Amino acid sequence: MFCIYPHFALHRLVYKWFLLIYKLSYAFGVVGYLAIMFTICGFNLLFRIKARDSMDFGIVSLFYGLYYGVMGRDFAEICSDYMASTIGFYSISGMPTRNLSDNICAVCGQKIIVELDEEGLIENTYQLSCNHVFHEFCIRGWCIVGKKQTCPYCKEKVDLKRMISNPWERTHFLYGQILDWLRYLVAWQPVVIGIVQGINYSLGLE
Repeated sequence: MFCIYPHFALHRLVYKWFLLIYKLSYAFGVVGYLAIMFTICGFNLLFRIKARDSMDFGIVSLFYGLYYGVMGRDFAEICSDYMASTIGFYSISGMPTRNLSDNICAVCGQKIIVELDEEGLIENTYQLSCNHVFHEFCIRGWCIVGKKQTCPYCKEKVDLKRMISNPWERTHFLYGQILDWLRYLVAWQPVVIGIVQGINYSLGLE
């Protein structure tokens, strides 16, 4: 694969791959949640499915959706920093090493073919409030999956609500926030348990 794709095209492929994983994990999470709700409401009886089987399916689907969603976003954040810094238009600390042209995407480093006022066959071109333009898949992967809220080149804050005008697609932001909350909950769970046990021990409630 490294021989077939150019260096910059490989970056776009990685962003598309992480965006696909994010959408698949989102779909698994929604299916699992709906299966659990349908089981609680008793809709599984309409399809002659045992409550235990439908509940197990819902819990497993929800677990895998959340698990791979958290893992995918963490890996995407690490990879996006590395890939963008190797291109030269982005620097974690400091100024970029290359100047950005008007027809170049700062995320993948490839030329932008579709104009802003044109409708693309596969993807469109998106312009941020700082007037820098990007491929649609690249900036979505950068902001939504890679958890970045700044322009990859000038680091101006990105208005995520303005970037997604479709109300149905805004649920991706809510799902991303749920994944972040779950990640922090798992990371801080030992600390919280330790504090609660310390309070119970000090009050003699053990």
